[in-house]
Amino acid sequence: MLPLFTRATRGRTTPVIAGPHDACMQIVIAAVDHPSLAGYVERFLEDLRAESRYFGPRAARNPKPFPSLIEAVAGSEGFRLAAVECGRIVGLARVDLGAELFVAVVAERRNMGIGTALCEASLQHAGQLGIATIVLRSTQRSTATRRLGARLGCVTVDRGHGRVELIVAADAAGYLRRSA
Repeated sequence: MLPLFTRATRGRTTPVIAGPHDACMQIVIAAVDHPSLAGYVERFLEDLRAESRYFGPRAARNPKPFPSLIEAVAGSEGFRLAAVECGRIVGLARVDLGAELFVAVVAERRNMGIGTALCEASLQHAGQLGIATIVLRSTQRSTATRRLGARLGCVTVDRGHGRVELIVAADAAGYLRRSA
């Protein structure tokens, strides 16, 4: 069994101990850096790469991850957590050695709280590792990122040219410290 952090169900996350009784529709957040899981991660990344790109208002509601984000979540430095549903990775978060958080979720599972669950689990794990501050970079157009920042109590820094940084603190016990 993979190390487990939280489960996202209808936008809420709760600590769990997974077992054979778990229903297939529940999302389990688990560490995925073991080499035996590389094939699952690669299938997830291929799903992201295969998405169609949209422009205009439709893109703001459900944007395809940029290739740079896909490569960032694919990286191996730092740690990675995955949202797993029915044995399939539907979301992936990575915190790199510079304490930058990257999150991607497959199109059919966006806007369901999976990104938030991955961020919360990543912040908890980062806090347990002694990382004090996490940075999530995005564009001002991303409504999902703005909602996520508000939920997590992030401080938003406008970097100009449509770029923003969301900064959130995690304490040593691994619990979120709300700062706004």
